[in-house]
Amino acid sequence: MVTVALWSFAVFLASVFAGILSGITLEPKYNGMVRAAVWSAAALVGYAASFISYRINLYNDTMGILGLSVFVCIVSQILYEGTWSVKLAIALMGCLIANVITFMLCGTTDTLVAPMLGLMEESPYETPNLLFFIGIKLVIYGVSVFLYVRFLRKYIHNTVKSVEGNMTTFVPPLVVSVVGFYVINRFSSRIGILPNNFWFFPLYITICVIFLVEFWMIFYSINQSAVTMKTAAELNVATSIQQSMLPCIFPAFPDKEEIDIYATMDPAREVGGDFYDFFMVDERHVAIVIADVSGKGVPAALFMVIGKTLIKDHTQPGEDLGTVFSEVNNILCESNSEGMFITAFEGVLDIVTGEFHFVNAGHEIPFICRAGEMFEPYKIHACFVLAGMEDIHYREGSLTLEAGDKIFLYTDGVTEATNAGNKLYGMQRLGDILRENSTKSPTEILPAVREDIDSFVGSAPQFDDITMLCLEYKGRKKGV
Repeated sequence: MVTVALWSFAVFLASVFAGILSGITLEPKYNGMVRAAVWSAAALVGYAASFISYRINLYNDTMGILGLSVFVCIVSQILYEGTWSVKLAIALMGCLIANVITFMLCGTTDTLVAPMLGLMEESPYETPNLLFFIGIKLVIYGVSVFLYVRFLRKYIHNTVKSVEGNMTTFVPPLVVSVVGFYVINRFSSRIGILPNNFWFFPLYITICVIFLVEFWMIFYSINQSAVTMKTAAELNVATSIQQSMLPCIFPAFPDKEEIDIYATMDPAREVGGDFYDFFMVDERHVAIVIADVSGKGVPAALFMVIGKTLIKDHTQPGEDLGTVFSEVNNILCESNSEGMFITAFEGVLDIVTGEFHFVNAGHEIPFICRAGEMFEPYKIHACFVLAGMEDIHYREGSLTLEAGDKIFLYTDGVTEATNAGNKLYGMQRLGDILRENSTKSPTEILPAVREDIDSFVGSAPQFDDITMLCLEYKGRKKGV
């Protein structure tokens, strides 16, 4: 009876240790009195169940290891805040740490020291050895709790917090580990590998090293998940910022009956380097801009924000667009440590006269549709890209639009869209679909082009942003 009581208590201490680890890691839901009462009740029930189990079979650790681990998991679910997956993962982790320390430190210490002290004459279950084993456990568990609080608790708490309470994917390997530890222990006991056996020490050292490696892999995976989630969150923020900077309310200028503008931007990634813009320079001049920043992702998006802001700020009434791009280019060159560049097209339309001034910095040539005719590429002089080299002179061009004329602008993501056969969408196909829709409004033309692009590429992944803008000049303002 004494042997059963002492052995039950020795095994029971591991669950107490696991419960302490869980309790000091998780956020409490109730006050200390309630937690103490529930843990005490669970401890009494757990110890009684363990005692009865060992009274029946001293070598059966089903209740001592698995049963008490279940008690720790249940109480953790009841007493602490957080998602079920976090509470279960922390409780299982506590149980696994307790088992690893029990066998790697407590068990091996007892195996090595007890025989030298004459405490293990015939069996490890002799009273002097059990008392020595309990003493070893109390000392090692106490030191382990101190080290855990000092060095690991904050790290584990922050790691769990970093995955926003979602540890569902990490629960199964922890469950398998706890059950696996029991199975190994049960099997080794059945074949006679006990603390006084030669093979006990190397077997459990090997097992514990395996579980330590598993711990490292689990927390490495958690950290990787946290990094992924953080990156995704940052990309979502960047996407929101980028989308908020692109004008997206149509009709663009309801009080300006002379013009109709429509534009879309579909990034190949969460955030892209393309952008479009349109704004009133003054009461009779509207500016349209389309541009493509080299590169993809957050760096390109940030450079896009800078470029877009500079172009808009420097576009002033009566200002030569060549001068605008020259000034913008020099500023961009000053803060371009990443070596990026921008291809851009800007045009300013006088909605009274139809006079359209434009400048092209290495961008794709536009398509123009004259009233009653079809879209055709408008070949214009393209200057050097923005941010590529300082002190570049950009030349302004001009043309006159009549009522019903349209201008279609796009980035190279349109013409370079690729299908599964690595064939490009190309200028020819773009021209064909535009000509088929020449009589339609901008709000109809862009969806038609996008639908044709999607039909062409099919399921092939795209690696460039697809941005389009169409302006229709409806005629000179009446009464002017």
